[in-house]
Amino acid sequence: MTDKAATRQRVLGIDVSCHRVTLYDEATGRTHDIANDIDSLHDALAGYTGHALAVCEATGGHEDTLLAALHVLGIPAHRADAAKVKAYIRSFGKRAKTDAIDARWLARYALDRGATLPRWQPPVPAQAELAALVARRLDLVAIKTQESNRLKAPRSDLVAEHIRAHLDQLAEHIARLDARIAALVADQPDLAQRAQALRSVPGIGPVLAPLLLATLPELGTLGRRQAASLAGCAPHPRDSGTRARPRHPAGGRRQIRPALFIAAMAAARGTNPLADFYRRLVATGKPKRLALAAVMRKIVTIANARLRDLPHPASQLT
Repeated sequence: MTDKAATRQRVLGIDVSCHRVTLYDEATGRTHDIANDIDSLHDALAGYTGHALAVCEATGGHEDTLLAALHVLGIPAHRADAAKVKAYIRSFGKRAKTDAIDARWLARYALDRGATLPRWQPPVPAQAELAALVARRLDLVAIKTQESNRLKAPRSDLVAEHIRAHLDQLAEHIARLDARIAALVADQPDLAQRAQALRSVPGIGPVLAPLLLATLPELGTLGRRQAASLAGCAPHPRDSGTRARPRHPAGGRRQIRPALFIAAMAAARGTNPLADFYRRLVATGKPKRLALAAVMRKIVTIANARLRDLPHPASQLT
């Protein structure tokens, strides 16, 4: 046995579903089905404390119990991006899918990339609640937009009545979420300080500030290009040979870009340095759409700099 094999870290690939998890132990080659509850997970994983790395996928919250159990047991874990894992599997030309197969692929992914995978850390409670509230608000706003579009051609008076009632209900729920989000931010000194810094950037208002706090908590610790890329407003090259194609923003966290576009329009219509920047671009022949995209990047990079320059918070989130 080589030294590398002897010192190789033990890895666990764990496929998560609503009611159970499928664990694959790469060292023994065994697969185990475990109920997705804290007691069952604690009993099954206790033997791996101190000498294993566990990798699971983000599954919309079903993985929370597993990650909590791993944290209590002191087992380092990585919550993988499902799209990255899928691309990794397809790079081998494989398409078969069962829970056991997925668990084995997660273990192999951990073996290949374990040294560079960031370890999961439990979220600060206030940050986790803010993320949940903002995510729910985004869901309700999307549903409201769908219902508003349906109301333009309801094809029935009764359907139109139902849609209007639903829209009123959605507006009430969104208002309650806005009030709760504002209260949560105000009650936490660190969040309040960061929100105030964000609100000082032209275009960032009471909706976008908590959205950035919830969906881009790394803001303030990133380089300007990385911040723009995570926000989905960095142009990426698509050149090939001698052909230079136009560069378009792509990727990033999809929740942020629509709100940033609205913020850029608001900033461009105001009296501020970003509005002057927008008008200069348009005056030089830049299409308005591209000029607004440049303003979006400016908003993100300025916000990142404002948060980076904040003094150390007086207190931590609780």
